[in-house]
Amino acid sequence: FDRHELLIYEEVARMPPFRRKTLVLIGAQGVGRRSLKNKLIMSDQARYGTTIPYTSRKPKESERDGQGYRFVSRGEMEADIKAGRYLEHGEYEGNLYGTRIDSIRAVVEAGKIAVPPAQAVKVLRTAEFVPYVVFIEAP
Repeated sequence: FDRHELLIYEEVARMPPFRRKTLVLIGAQGVGRRSLKNKLIMSDQARYGTTIPYTSRKPKESERDGQGYRFVSRGEMEADIKAGRYLEHGEYEGNLYGTRIDSIRAVVEAGKIAVPPAQAVKVLRTAEFVPYVVFIEAP
């Protein structure tokens, strides 16, 4: 999932049960992470939630801010990226896209388990988020 850093060993420790704040689904491209994530969230919307990605692109006629995307200016997004406010970000066709850290916090504060993008696992591996990471193997 990340072509630049290959994590070949992950420390495993037995821990007492506790409520997880984040669930991260990882696996090879095309294995069905997004479909599984969507089914999980739809099956129990009171328990699981996801973030709304931010973008610097202009909204299409049928789009509304906060429904599918949060629309911000490129300058605002670049400043927030430099300030370290994004878990992950990238550029596609001249527009920036990304997931803000505070959007994960908002899901958790709403009493739900956040299911963020797989790329976020490197940033979420902290005492604040304690992600439960599930590897999805290809059939």
